[in-house]
Amino acid sequence: MDSQPKALMSFQLFPYSEVVFSVGNIEKAAAIYRDYMGWQVIHQATNDRHQPAFWRLTEPCTADEMLLQLPGTDKGRIRLMQFKGVAQDYIRPSAQTWDTGGYLDIDLRVDNMRQVYNDLREMGWHGISNPVQMQMGPFLLEELLMKGHDEIMIAFVNRIDPPQPVMAGGRHIVSNVYLSAMIVKDLQRAKYFFVHQLGFQLLNQMTICRDTPGPTIFGFPHNIAPHAPAHLAIVSPDGSRDHMLDIIKIDNVTGEDFSDRGVPPNRGVLMFRFPVRGLRTYADFVQQNGAVLQIPVTRTHIAPYGEVEAFAVRSPDGCWLEFFEGVNQENKA
Repeated sequence: MDSQPKALMSFQLFPYSEVVFSVGNIEKAAAIYRDYMGWQVIHQATNDRHQPAFWRLTEPCTADEMLLQLPGTDKGRIRLMQFKGVAQDYIRPSAQTWDTGGYLDIDLRVDNMRQVYNDLREMGWHGISNPVQMQMGPFLLEELLMKGHDEIMIAFVNRIDPPQPVMAGGRHIVSNVYLSAMIVKDLQRAKYFFVHQLGFQLLNQMTICRDTPGPTIFGFPHNIAPHAPAHLAIVSPDGSRDHMLDIIKIDNVTGEDFSDRGVPPNRGVLMFRFPVRGLRTYADFVQQNGAVLQIPVTRTHIAPYGEVEAFAVRSPDGCWLEFFEGVNQENKA
């Protein structure tokens, strides 16, 4: 079976509320999300100690933070965190797209690919390839993968056919974070972790590969492209297609493995956070299915959600995931 029997579960998973970026300079990072994309700052704080303490980062470590969201939605937010008083490394230093370990990127939909491409290059970002048109299952897409601050990659996507959903607000960016890709060493092992150990739902599986030499979103040499099929398994915590994780295994191309680096406070795409109803039951479920809690169920404070209980796990390829529930209140997704 590729999904858990949801009717038998006494907990409920929700779409990820946010992705956390560990950055070297919040204001530099905010130049794209707040100033260019037009996302709203809904929370900002300095010298936070609650979250570093939850991650077992000892004093004097603190963090400044900024939480941003696309106007009109409270899902798929981006939290920028700048750590102070602690040594850091990069999660995927100088990484190629085919290197395994950690999160490769986040995905955002755009309404004008060429405009976004040109604008971001002026802001110091660079493309892994030029915009590439590709067929992914039933969808005809134009995609562009770019790298910017803190070696963070963003996949910008324009769904040509069928036309993509458009959300209110933002400038040229017409979605919140709706997808993130992970490059893995073993597709079956990673899929087992998400589907059987975490109870996520498997939405789709496919293989994408060029028949002839040419450009790809991964930036392969053109002659390599037909020999490097990418096998995908797309999962979701609740079965929705608006907040997905994309597990990718690329054949015949090998590189670095960064699986041991995806831990706080290292810089890059640090983690995804998921609201849960029935958190302690869910933590038991995860452990009974063989997953190890990186951080056990612990009470902490995460603004703007307030007092929460939370725990953390890591995937076989070092992707950090956190699950939380409000304390003595209705779960805030």
